[in-house]
Amino acid sequence: MAISTAIGFFTNSFIIVAHGMDRAKGKNINPRELILFTLGLFNIAYQFSMVANDTVLYLWSDLYFSDKVYTIFSILLLFTIFSSFWFTFCLCSFYYVMLGKFEKTLFVRLKQNISEVVPWMLLSSVVLSLSISVPVAWNIKKEDYSDNFNVNATDNSTIHGTPHMSLQYLLVTSIIGCCIPLILVAISNVLIINTLCLHAKHLGKNTGGMNVQSVEASVSAARTVTSLLLLYISFYVSQILLIMAIFDVDSIWFSVCLVIIYAYSPVQSIILILGSPKLKSTLVTFFKSTAFRTKRFQSQNIKIIT
Repeated sequence: MAISTAIGFFTNSFIIVAHGMDRAKGKNINPRELILFTLGLFNIAYQFSMVANDTVLYLWSDLYFSDKVYTIFSILLLFTIFSSFWFTFCLCSFYYVMLGKFEKTLFVRLKQNISEVVPWMLLSSVVLSLSISVPVAWNIKKEDYSDNFNVNATDNSTIHGTPHMSLQYLLVTSIIGCCIPLILVAISNVLIINTLCLHAKHLGKNTGGMNVQSVEASVSAARTVTSLLLLYISFYVSQILLIMAIFDVDSIWFSVCLVIIYAYSPVQSIILILGSPKLKSTLVTFFKSTAFRTKRFQSQNIKIIT
């Protein structure tokens, strides 16, 4: 948890700062950068919510299972992760719209006005995620049980209640917040790969420079979308296995599922950085500058000592 939190905080903060500095300098943020900025922001929120959730759970379980605390953590976790899923779909659909060649008027207008459409897509994702996360407050149940099974029914035995989300609510929210964006991301992946094949076929007939650039952009987008899809599927499967309690707590597979869930945010941010030439070059420059400063500082210390 500590390692994934540290890596996720650095990589997502890097995405936020890189695009935030451009905005502070007066540069316009294009739709793809806006999606990446929003994804980084919500990934940090999700990761810190998850760390706070597990910390309170392991250290102060009585407080965690109180009505208000359990409800607050449930809303935060569902809202942030559902938003991240829908933002991923926004990114994939953006890649497809920008790379594809359309003849229908609707898609042509969508491509021309993509800078105005993307903010509305992001806002709709936030509203949708919030609307299916807040109702968890009215869908938490408690299973009461006695801590003394040998006492008579007339005895005053202590009653405990462990809160949990209702299965009906989990089913509906998982469909809207997880399954639908997962299917849409998969469809976007197929469409982008199909676009890549069409570009490659067209490139074989016409060796223009623009076609080469278009194919390279399609390859980069297809690689990014496919990586996000595989990460998405692994996270979703791990989450379902934990919710259904398939593995024992002391099982190695239980730990594997936890590692995958914790690694979702940092791995996703790394995929986004590697898929963006601008972010990748900025990160390389940052590491080179840091290494140069460290080497210079060490050499100055050596001179002082000698």
